Amino acid sequence: MKRLFPLLVMLLIYGCNPSDKSTNSLLELVPENTDVVLTIYDLENTRSDIRNNDLINNLLTIPPYDVIYERLEDLNTTDSIVLWMDKTNDSLSYSFATRLKDSLFINGIPDSLQFPNTVIDSFFIGSSSGKLLDMIQPQANEKLRSLLNASDGDKPFSIILRNNPSNRLGEALLKDFDKGFSNESLIETQINSEEVLFSGVTYANDSISQLLRVFENNFPQETTIQNVAPGNADGILSFTYNDFQQFSEALQPYRSRPLDSLFNSELFQTISEVGEIYFEEGSLLAVKTIDGQATREALRNHLEVQSTYRTIDIIAFGEPELFIQVFDPFIKAGNLNYYAELGDFFVFGPTEESIQNTIAAYQNGTTLGASSAYQACASQLGDASSLTLVCKSDKLKTVLSGWFNNSMAAVPTGEYQLSAFQFVQDIGFSHFNGVIKKHRQRDVTSGISEVFSTELEADIIMPPQFVINHRTKQRDIVVQDVNNNLYLISNTGRILWKKKLIGNVLGRIEQVDLYRNGRLQLAFATPYRVYVIDRNGNHVSPFPMKFGERITQPLSVFDYDNNRRFRFLVTQDNDLLMYDRNARFVRGFQYSSSLSVKTQPKHFRIGNKDYIVFGAGKRFRILNRRGSIRVGVQEQFEFSGNPVFLYRNTFLTTTADGQLVQIDQQGKVKRSDLNLSEDHKIFATSKTLVTLDENELGIKQKSVELD
Repeated sequence: MKRLFPLLVMLLIYGCNPSDKSTNSLLELVPENTDVVLTIYDLENTRSDIRNNDLINNLLTIPPYDVIYERLEDLNTTDSIVLWMDKTNDSLSYSFATRLKDSLFINGIPDSLQFPNTVIDSFFIGSSSGKLLDMIQPQANEKLRSLLNASDGDKPFSIILRNNPSNRLGEALLKDFDKGFSNESLIETQINSEEVLFSGVTYANDSISQLLRVFENNFPQETTIQNVAPGNADGILSFTYNDFQQFSEALQPYRSRPLDSLFNSELFQTISEVGEIYFEEGSLLAVKTIDGQATREALRNHLEVQSTYRTIDIIAFGEPELFIQVFDPFIKAGNLNYYAELGDFFVFGPTEESIQNTIAAYQNGTTLGASSAYQACASQLGDASSLTLVCKSDKLKTVLSGWFNNSMAAVPTGEYQLSAFQFVQDIGFSHFNGVIKKHRQRDVTSGISEVFSTELEADIIMPPQFVINHRTKQRDIVVQDVNNNLYLISNTGRILWKKKLIGNVLGRIEQVDLYRNGRLQLAFATPYRVYVIDRNGNHVSPFPMKFGERITQPLSVFDYDNNRRFRFLVTQDNDLLMYDRNARFVRGFQYSSSLSVKTQPKHFRIGNKDYIVFGAGKRFRILNRRGSIRVGVQEQFEFSGNPVFLYRNTFLTTTADGQLVQIDQQGKVKRSDLNLSEDHKIFATSKTLVTLDENELGIKQKSVELD
């Protein structure tokens, strides 16, 4: 009967109304041993909703369900329809019944139809087989009626699954399991263009082994594994319990091999939830602790720290197959050689890198549970659950393949970014909830998502900086560690090269095109060197330049006329030294002052005039290209150390006491008291001013508090 269940997903549609008397009469036509029964109360809405959902439309192209749906497309009725299916001689046969009327078929009367049909007690019955029609004997069908009584009665479609189709409802959620899951299920669904929602109940048989029974006598617990699973995981399968001993004993018939008689359950007594986190390259396992100290004590034989990542110890785990042995068939994750503690969770993985990925996601807040796609699904699920599967689009295909016993390769699921299915144990039965939901990429705009994580030989000393890769037109990353090694890292996390420098980089690294051929080099200063380094990590001759006296400000790079004839301005306390692209001293630039330069010199062009601006002592200097004073400024300032920006054709910076200073091209000064603290930061473009004062971010006179 393995191919009977798929029509649950094929139609995936609505609930039922057990009070409808005509439906009760229709149920009397259904053979007693039928495994799949669909009851449609609103055919027109059902067809409309199917047409509007691309997933269902594609599923209905799979034989033989395309033929069954074609029969429904032929019908023209507002009365209830009951459709039932059986498998005979490895083929799926179906029958359907509804009240007979003159206009029952859109394209003709029943006599003209090209499939077997008959009329019994004013009900038209169509079928794929004349033999099935001959076997119909009206009967009370109390079992079917009692299942329908579990319906909420507020949806126009319901599906009853019994025996093997009911088993496949749960079996498809697990890996390589076909030993029986449940005996009978009633599923109601809703469908629209964006989602398919499931709700219903399922029953396990007390007299035979069915996996759902392992949750009896264990209360559902809150599902939380999604809060530690990385957002780039393919999905998670989690289950909960409150009494491990009972749960373990109930699970025994389903394990591939029995637990050792000396098995120590101490670790498992300290947890309430277990979850496998799916990755193509190897799954992880996470457990939710109810007592962190007790869990740590249970892991006392596994305390060898292998490494530390983001202050979290990654510890060797000496029983890599333990969780498979204990929780088979739910858990298939093996080779779990490492673990780490993250809040209330202990995460086990096959490699240190897999643990690092989880640590980064947990600390960055980019877990599966934090995603807007999961939040949208979670609103359709209960907080507490016995068994939950959350899966992305590729794994959804695996579930659909299990339900349909067919390949879903041709069925596009990409827009259904996240789906979830859940069983919640109750007294004598389990609730079933599910959601298959579209989540368009444009909705996923908030938050930070980690693209890669690269470990360097030592701690970093400068903020990572994006630089242009002139070959790909994308961005790479440059960073320096405390040992003064400079790294160029690709946008996939690969270290392209490492170069030892004399001293730490001052300020930002600039990019120049010294050969004027579109190939970019990195230009910057350290306290006693000026470097120009090419894309491959080689020095560009005649650099580096060596200096006997200390360089006190970041290297300023000017391209006055945008013709790539670069000038390099080096600051040494109160001196400014100008060099050309060949590292030759530019004698036409002469600047002399006894005042120490307080900010990095900047070049701006307004109209056809060039301005070199910076703070010196308590003075604001505005020079021309030759180093002479272009604009005199009479007032004095206690500079904050923030750079100078060109903002609305004025030179803008701030003072140590939080004042905003703007100086125009005639040297006129405007001060604005922004009440900024001493450690504030500013940034400006030609029209936008941004301030950061402690955790308050201000943009264009609007402010927001950051977490």
